[in-house]
Amino acid sequence: MPKIRRLEIVVANPQIVYYPGQCIRGQVIVELNEAKKMRGIRVKCRGRAYIYWTEGSGDNKRHYSASQDYIDNSIVLFGKPPNVSEETILPAGNYSYPFEFVLPFGIPGSFEGPIYQGYVRYWLKATIDIPWKFDPEYKTLFTVASVLDLNTVPNVMASQQVSDSKTVCCCCCETPPILASLRIDKAGYVPGEWVVVNAEFQDGTGRGVQTIYRTRTYSRREKRFKSHCVVMKHGPVSGGGSDAWVNERFQIPALPPSQLPGCDIICIQYFVEFKVDVVGTPFDLELPIPITIGTIPLQSTVQMYMPSMWPSPEPVVTQQPYGPPSGVSLPFNMPSPSYRECMFGKVDTKESDDKHAGGNMSYAPSYIYYNWMQPPQPSAPPMTSVWYISGAP
Repeated sequence: MPKIRRLEIVVANPQIVYYPGQCIRGQVIVELNEAKKMRGIRVKCRGRAYIYWTEGSGDNKRHYSASQDYIDNSIVLFGKPPNVSEETILPAGNYSYPFEFVLPFGIPGSFEGPIYQGYVRYWLKATIDIPWKFDPEYKTLFTVASVLDLNTVPNVMASQQVSDSKTVCCCCCETPPILASLRIDKAGYVPGEWVVVNAEFQDGTGRGVQTIYRTRTYSRREKRFKSHCVVMKHGPVSGGGSDAWVNERFQIPALPPSQLPGCDIICIQYFVEFKVDVVGTPFDLELPIPITIGTIPLQSTVQMYMPSMWPSPEPVVTQQPYGPPSGVSLPFNMPSPSYRECMFGKVDTKESDDKHAGGNMSYAPSYIYYNWMQPPQPSAPPMTSVWYISGAP
């Protein structure tokens, strides 16, 4: 029977979602079957950003990495600090050691890169410091949430439109161009909100095409990585044909907000992209529109989904854990959002110094999600399309 029956961290907030400036409270639980010699019991709170990638191959392969620390604080719960070699004995029994850490203001929100080794990650780790042996450890991760109020972002209420054309050259022969246009109802959304898409194209190549609408995200300041959040397809369309996307809708999934304020090595950008994929050639036409993903919806959005709840007679002060830090007021009322696991799913967060750590290392951050935003009713007025596709680029 092992001497250490249990080592675990239990936090007070069951959602394990916190905002910068808030206090993380919890307990380290230790259960011993018999007395144990040790230097002490400690708990640490860490937060850091890290990114790694490679370029090239063979002898030309190069490795790049960058990191940034946000918090690295430790509390001695029992015994001596790690720089003191004095030993003590903890008798057999069950122990509960309370702790609390205050998160710094200005730290970035949690982020786990879906297709490359990069993250902004926060965790707690409890350690029993045993002389001349491996130290038992327990690790638990938590989400730091960012606040991005779309009502403070310029120009996100206006509809967005882009048009373009592309001529496919093959064997020194030019074909008539592909003409395409894309329009979305605005440029700012929150997770759970619906996006209305209008798009159309005309294939002048005679080859046939397939159209793809998708949202995508780019991350990293010097190096761009792309991942698709939502993908919808039409087609294929025969050569010389055309197609139109009329008031088609998709829902923003659980995602981190745009940008990563406070992080100097990773940046998040979102786009709605309309792609015309020309069959049998690499000459595709792509029309991207940048959008902003926020955590607090536009007043006009709340009015559309919940007209009876807006405006509020008094400013609404949101309270943790459902919204921004306590004391942030909104000029409108709305149902509380929930939290939902990031759409990219769990990743393995075990690192080189976690070889002897217990706890669930499979983790995904949780983000604000407005599950009360139902899709617009079919009887609602259709989006007006006033643009015209011509032969001009």
